[in-house]
Amino acid sequence: METVLAGIFGGAVVYVAGKTDVLRNVVKGVIKMGYSVTGAVASGGGETLESIKDIIAESKSEYDAEKAAKAEAMVKA
Repeated sequence: METVLAGIFGGAVVYVAGKTDVLRNVVKGVIKMGYSVTGAVASGGGETLESIKDIIAESKSEYDAEKAAKAEAMVKA
């Protein structure tokens, strides 16, 4: 899951960075923020990483449940 998100983000960065100088500066700022977050996660140890993984798993579970509920509603309709 993380690999897919990283690929999507990376592609968006490459696309946007080539458009204008303003967007290029915004993308550079986002990348810098990413480095900052990575540093915070690394210094926070395994607990922070586990919390992030838990949030991702919880979000996926909720998404799948909502998707299943919509599919069930479509079948009943």
